[in-house]
Amino acid sequence: MRNLYRFTFLIAFAALLISACSSEAPKKQAKKGDKPLVADILIDSLYPAGLEEIQFNSSGDTIFGFQYLANGRGPHPTVVLLHGLPGNERNLDIAQHLRRNGYNVVFFDYRGSWGSEGKFSFENCIGDTRAVIDHITDPANHDRLRIDTKNIFLVGHSMGAGLALINGINDDRIKGAIGVSVFNPYTLLSGRAAQVNLIDIGAYVSKLGMLKTTPESFLKGILSDVQNYNIEQLVSGTKKPILVIDEHKLNEYFKHYNRRRHFDYEIWNTDHAFTDKRLALAARIERWLDSKTRRK
Repeated sequence: MRNLYRFTFLIAFAALLISACSSEAPKKQAKKGDKPLVADILIDSLYPAGLEEIQFNSSGDTIFGFQYLANGRGPHPTVVLLHGLPGNERNLDIAQHLRRNGYNVVFFDYRGSWGSEGKFSFENCIGDTRAVIDHITDPANHDRLRIDTKNIFLVGHSMGAGLALINGINDDRIKGAIGVSVFNPYTLLSGRAAQVNLIDIGAYVSKLGMLKTTPESFLKGILSDVQNYNIEQLVSGTKKPILVIDEHKLNEYFKHYNRRRHFDYEIWNTDHAFTDKRLALAARIERWLDSKTRRK
């Protein structure tokens, strides 16, 4: 019986020690690199993270969008996130991840899509991307939006990836660009499979709800200027930092540029929406951006 009392006392004493240690352990503080499931950000009371609705003009039409403002005074490096055709996968999980780790993220809908005014076309999407850059670099806006105008990047998916590379390389205000599952109009519509691709793209566009466009007008607009949409040629002539991540092999010619210090090309084993690689994709994009902004 005495041994039983002694055993019970030891168990109770051990439990008391464990309880005391756990109650005095410091609480984990949120820090850069923690995943959202581990810890949320600690809000800056003077310059809190938030959401800013934006409107801007593109050739007379009103474009609607918003910005995830990063936490803190800034100015912050800023990503313009470009969605695809029509933009069902908006990649806002990546936007939230980047904002949480110190980046502003601007998102908008092209003319003729998701409530923005005007006609939807590939050339108008290019113009709309220039217009949003005009908006966030305007002195009337960039201080209020905490934009670091020396560190603006374009990140796009699918058609948006094509826009990110075309605009990112051609616009001196953009420091670098990332394309995920790149839509390259020149390769798709000028190569051996051009006729099949024209039919497939036309059939897809016919199912979408874009305004003031038809499959014929959409494709005609691209074909009329397809030489200027040769992304491989643009990549070959730039020294800007570029990251391309594909889930297909249509852009394998990019492998030739992997020898260049400023260019990275990867093919991942996943689907077009990177469904089973969302966390990995967000982390890869963040690491690449960090390496270009020299952020700790």
